[in-house]
Amino acid sequence: MSANSSGSSVRPEPEVAFLLGLPFHRMTMGETVAECVAVVEAGEPRYFVTANADFVAQAYENERLREILIHAHRAVGDGMPLVWLSRLFPPRLPERVAGSDLVFELFREGNERGWRFFFLGSDEATLTTVGDILAKRYPGMTVAGSFSPPFAAVDDWPNEEIAQRIRAARPHVLLVAVGCPKQEYWIARYARDLRVPLAIGIGASLDFISGRQVRAPRWMQKTGLEWIWRMGTDPSRLVARYWKDFRYLFRLGFLQWRLTRRGQARVLDLGVGAANFTSPVSGVEPLCWVGTVEAANLDLHALPAEGAGPVLLDLSDVTFMDSAGIGRLLQVVRQCREAKQPLALLRPSPQVRKIIAALRLESQLPMIEKAEDFPPRAPAEDGLNAP
Repeated sequence: MSANSSGSSVRPEPEVAFLLGLPFHRMTMGETVAECVAVVEAGEPRYFVTANADFVAQAYENERLREILIHAHRAVGDGMPLVWLSRLFPPRLPERVAGSDLVFELFREGNERGWRFFFLGSDEATLTTVGDILAKRYPGMTVAGSFSPPFAAVDDWPNEEIAQRIRAARPHVLLVAVGCPKQEYWIARYARDLRVPLAIGIGASLDFISGRQVRAPRWMQKTGLEWIWRMGTDPSRLVARYWKDFRYLFRLGFLQWRLTRRGQARVLDLGVGAANFTSPVSGVEPLCWVGTVEAANLDLHALPAEGAGPVLLDLSDVTFMDSAGIGRLLQVVRQCREAKQPLALLRPSPQVRKIIAALRLESQLPMIEKAEDFPPRAPAEDGLNAP
């Protein structure tokens, strides 16, 4: 449903920063909130991700989760370690956008705009407490419904009952609080068919609202030390998780540095930009990138035309990609998925193949050796219908 019957168009995609195997949108908290408002007003179902270091670590080993995160409508960095690391791989993330802060911004917007919210997650006592707190603090918004799922795999939840409750509640915003990757799995499988404009996984946010968990002092949040506070509140669960997460941050950060540093290979002077390329396959939009694909020249490397047909991207003469260049490539992937345009990479150069293999992007970037081999299959509808 739409909060505004006249609707409003969703904004063009912001610049993408590629970090540790995933594309992140370079957005501040204010810009993220504005995007959320635009999505709710437009009324078309979208999902946002606030990804932290644990999301990165899990996604590298979990192709299903990686697919969902890559094709989220917007993905922002929830964690100062990600913001700090992004300074090594421009374009950098402008700031941390924490999901536990974003929810309160959404409540304020909902209070002013009369939005309806549905909460999926936590236990009945917490959901009741959260409903009471929000009713007093934000009388202009409505908690239209909630459901506490069983402690089980997503496929074993009473999903038909959950769907019926959400349809009856007609929320503008669906907040799923069961932790990663369960919340992402559920949103990907069910949210689009429920026609909820905005769906976001919010992790432990309901516990913070209810007071079951206490957030770190503001100075620790701002200095990137909130993880220490959280680990101290639940060491039996979080010590092992944070140790794993930091190992992945170091491992993937070093991997990205090796792949994208200028000295990793001799950069040939082939010129930069797009070359003339005529596809022998009718009905296919041919694109060709040549030379280096990096922050300094991204605008010279064309994205597919809006409304074009299947896309064949020739990368045979690409000699170097930095992090911005990889982000540009994933923008093509995202754009083609959104427009339901089949995509294939034609004869990627050894440098490009190395990046794709090391960062486990093969499923997103199908490669062919001859234009005539272009796959006739249609792409999946989008990440919201991932299995």
